[in-house]
Amino acid sequence: MYDQQVMEETVAEYTVRPSDLPAPPKDAIRIVQACSRRGIDSRDLAQIVANDPVLTAELLRVANSAFFGLVSQVKSVARAVTVLGNRALRNMVLCISMRDALRKDSIPGFDIDVYWEDALWRAVSARHLAGLAHLDADECFTAGLLQDFGLLVMLYLKPDQVEHWDLLARAAPESRRDLEIELFQCTHDEVGLTLATSWDLPADLALAMGYHHDGPPQETDVQDIQLCKVAACADWMAAVYRCDNKRIAVQRSRDLLKEHFGASSEQADCLLQKVTESVAEAAVAMGMRVGKQLPFEEVLREANLRLAEENLSYQELTWRLEQTLAERDRLADELNRELELAREVQKSLLPHCEASLPSVAGLNLSAKAVSGDFYDYYQLTDGRIAFCLADVSGKGMNAALLMAKSASLFRCLGKGIHDPGKLLGMLNREIFETSIHGMFVTMVAGVFDPKSGEVVLSSAGHLPALHMGPAALIGEYPAEAPPLGIVPDSQFENETFVLGSGCLYLYTDGLLEARVGDQRLEKEGLLRLFREHTHLPLAARPGAIVDAVLDAEGVVDDDLTLVIIEGTRPNAM
Repeated sequence: MYDQQVMEETVAEYTVRPSDLPAPPKDAIRIVQACSRRGIDSRDLAQIVANDPVLTAELLRVANSAFFGLVSQVKSVARAVTVLGNRALRNMVLCISMRDALRKDSIPGFDIDVYWEDALWRAVSARHLAGLAHLDADECFTAGLLQDFGLLVMLYLKPDQVEHWDLLARAAPESRRDLEIELFQCTHDEVGLTLATSWDLPADLALAMGYHHDGPPQETDVQDIQLCKVAACADWMAAVYRCDNKRIAVQRSRDLLKEHFGASSEQADCLLQKVTESVAEAAVAMGMRVGKQLPFEEVLREANLRLAEENLSYQELTWRLEQTLAERDRLADELNRELELAREVQKSLLPHCEASLPSVAGLNLSAKAVSGDFYDYYQLTDGRIAFCLADVSGKGMNAALLMAKSASLFRCLGKGIHDPGKLLGMLNREIFETSIHGMFVTMVAGVFDPKSGEVVLSSAGHLPALHMGPAALIGEYPAEAPPLGIVPDSQFENETFVLGSGCLYLYTDGLLEARVGDQRLEKEGLLRLFREHTHLPLAARPGAIVDAVLDAEGVVDDDLTLVIIEGTRPNAM
């Protein structure tokens, strides 16, 4: 048997104090305690029972009911004690006294009969489990009737929560227990154990009241463990008829009956069928009122309907998901087609006259579908070459559109304005008037005369142009003015120098910040890269330089653009 001291220590942890509980029916508790004493004489026990005439009359009525099925009618207390035996008498008295422990008006606004109907489902379910558990049927009935008595006590202590009764009654056992914590800050099994200890109820019933959810302590007797399992199963079996989600309750009942007692699904359904057939009879025996009982076949039909609805919902959800994915794929294909068209438009803006301009070579590699970098060069009517390289702030479609606009403006206006500084001033005003707030363009533009080697260069916030000799840096030309599109009246000055036999390198930050191994290129790495490839023909050099910074998949982190303008080499003279 479970140690009484351990039970008292456990009870002490709970928030409900024994002094908060309703007073026990003293005569009934005296009978229960007497029934538990060894060697008590049946005449003495009968005398104790007879001291309460109201309890005696009710005991005889219940004992003679068809539900408890005594072989012969019992007309006296002495006969009841003899026929029933101490344990059965104890259980019957407990059921009657607990039923009457709280008056019908003890909880304002609450019909206690609806609680006892709820409890009766558990009691009848537990009684039908007695055979599987090899326990006494009346003992199981009593445990089932009392196991949730703590909930009634909580409503008694906090009557303001009565409004939540319907929600509590319709909830599945575990969900209801969570709801109790939210509403009462304790659970019915905690309060039930406190009450059982306070009223000095038999330890086996106290265990069933306190541990039908989490299971009793390890040192508990086998029979008492079985009674806790019966109470746990009875809770879910009753839920089949009272909770909202009957499908879950039916399945959980089947699972628990198989786990605890090895019952098949057919046996479980047979037990559930017997419960609904017995509740009305048990109600008559216990003097309780119950509403119309739902046949198990109808419960099962409702559970299957719920399952069908859930499956339909799942199928509908799956169909909608498939439709959404198909729509996503369609939009993605459409977007890819749009991006491909945008890529083609951008490519058309790049120069295609490399063969006719042997002094200039360029390359643009986009990190995404479209690029925010661009370069351009073309020959003027006097034989000079106009060129530019630019980087639009940001990435994606906005940057690509601004890039297209800037490239078109450069080619259109540049054919009439051959002064790089004046050209950048014109571009700056146009971009400032129409660009999205916060976006700008860095650009370096110039004019190169292949005959004299003279370069006229102007920069709007771009990275320094690098003038490289065969082995060393000759000069660099940083920007002296802000990017295009920021200040409308910016002035852009020109730098003039002779390229000679060197090369002019224009590049975007995608090349400067590219990685070679684990290190970023930066300026020193960039100069080294230019020197390492200076021996290559001009047409092959941009590709070779860019290949040196690509990863194994040929991917770059940022748009990367390079333009090289080559002066007259010594051997070409």
